[in-house]
Amino acid sequence: MPIKLHSALLTLCLAAVAVQARAADKQPSLHVESDQPTLSQNLQASLDVLHESCSADRSRKRLLERNLQRRASLAAQAVGYYEADISIRFEDSKNCWRAFISAKAGRPVKIAEVQVRLEGDAETDPAFAELISSSPLQVDAILRHSDYKSMKDGLLRMASQRGYFDHQLRQHRLEVDPDNYSARIFLTLESGRRHRFGEFSLDQEILHAQIAKRYLRFSPGDYWDSDLLLESQQALLGSGYFTTARLERSVADPATLEVPATLYLSERPRRAWLAGLGVSTDTGPRLRLGYEDRYINQHGHRWYVDSEISSLIRAASSRYEIPLRDPARDRLVFSTGYRLEDNESARSEQLHFGGSLIGGIGNGWVLTRSLDYERENFTVGDQSNTIELVMPGAQVQKTRSNNPIYPRRGWKISFGLRGTHPEISSTEAFLQTRLSAKGVIPLGPARLLARIDGGQTMVSDVATLPASVRFFAGGDTSVRGFDYQTLGPSDPAGDAIGGRHLLVGSVEMDFPLTAHWHPAIFTDAGNAFNETDEMNIRYSAGAGIRWRSPLGPIRIDLARPVDAQRSWRLHLSMGPDL
Repeated sequence: MPIKLHSALLTLCLAAVAVQARAADKQPSLHVESDQPTLSQNLQASLDVLHESCSADRSRKRLLERNLQRRASLAAQAVGYYEADISIRFEDSKNCWRAFISAKAGRPVKIAEVQVRLEGDAETDPAFAELISSSPLQVDAILRHSDYKSMKDGLLRMASQRGYFDHQLRQHRLEVDPDNYSARIFLTLESGRRHRFGEFSLDQEILHAQIAKRYLRFSPGDYWDSDLLLESQQALLGSGYFTTARLERSVADPATLEVPATLYLSERPRRAWLAGLGVSTDTGPRLRLGYEDRYINQHGHRWYVDSEISSLIRAASSRYEIPLRDPARDRLVFSTGYRLEDNESARSEQLHFGGSLIGGIGNGWVLTRSLDYERENFTVGDQSNTIELVMPGAQVQKTRSNNPIYPRRGWKISFGLRGTHPEISSTEAFLQTRLSAKGVIPLGPARLLARIDGGQTMVSDVATLPASVRFFAGGDTSVRGFDYQTLGPSDPAGDAIGGRHLLVGSVEMDFPLTAHWHPAIFTDAGNAFNETDEMNIRYSAGAGIRWRSPLGPIRIDLARPVDAQRSWRLHLSMGPDL
């Protein structure tokens, strides 16, 4: 059934592509050739014939030729080629006709002089100096009209963002001398004086005023900076207490240039019940139920309850959060939970109590310090035991991406360690470290995704560790093509019993078929092991398709091991790429 389902999806996708190709063939098309890539790209972006009819007669094509000639000349001038030799011809095809544009760039117009002047407080503002120095408007550079417009717009935009509310662009002139292949640029911004933040009010009733103002990234008297204001708004909206923010700016004090302002915040409902259905190959269908109290008091305390039921897992947990000095980044979390997991490799019943101190440590890094108590009753292979652990731990993590739902460029890295000692736990001393990294880079319209997950446990006897601390591999987010947590050291009966160490990696490429459907190919490798010389890396490969849902990608994959005679395995999963 999985293979039949995959074949049906593939057939539908190929049929859709064929239909689109036939539809495109019944429209006029435009082909551009040029000896300069920038000229070719601008002509392609500026010209089209898609609005024309396939039945256009000779007179219509003569009119179209004149229009294309005029627009092509303007497009060539926009990238600095004022003497481009452009020729246009039409050719009938089987179902419609095509327009061919051939362009020889000729000698480009280059910038002979650039004068960008600042008058007023902006003259000593380093942000403007950086904007000017990083501009492509440099002497001897080929003239690009878009670069001139970007500089002009950039000066105005930066003046508004940085509080120069009385600014004006006194001079903005581009002089082109095509006969001498030269251009001169003159820009003069009169910024006036820079304004400051004045009294700043938050109109809301959820948090104590002093707590709410901790989300602000500025103080009264600081120079006005719209980026800091936007960061503050995002922090308040990301807090989970509010749904919208609206700013009202008052008239500045003429003596101090301080600008009073009020940010009006609309509150979210205090309580919410949460329910969801999901499915993955590892756990099968699952039901999630939860409750959230978003603001218990004016100090911003929150309480969450979550539960999960699937064929392999029964779990319930509770979390209480207390915002700290910087509530957008720092918080104290107390948690408790129960989890019963019964898979092919192990049965584990856990009771957990713990606390975590989470805070930013600069440059986007987040540090989590934790202390957990766990009581675990487990069975792995023919071993059964009950172990109590008190584990201190720490983790650092950082994520950077251009889109939280569907990034085309970004990365995530985390490093953590935890351990214990016999004086506080009923197990041998151990120290466990774990490193995870993911990355996404664009390859034309496609994306290349890579991940690596490694772990190491320093312990004299892995058999003294509970199942939840041992490493296993295999499954939807590990080595696809293998069942969930079935890879690793095994007992004489061949059952996986977990190992000290873990090394798993993956390389994947997906590309857009439509706006929401993205086929993918991938290969995975890795295993859990006890000693380096016993590392038995297992490999798998496969293909799948992703649906870009509003909540994140949903993945359907078919994979099989490449080093064993095993059948294909279907994998269903969802969640962010980073």
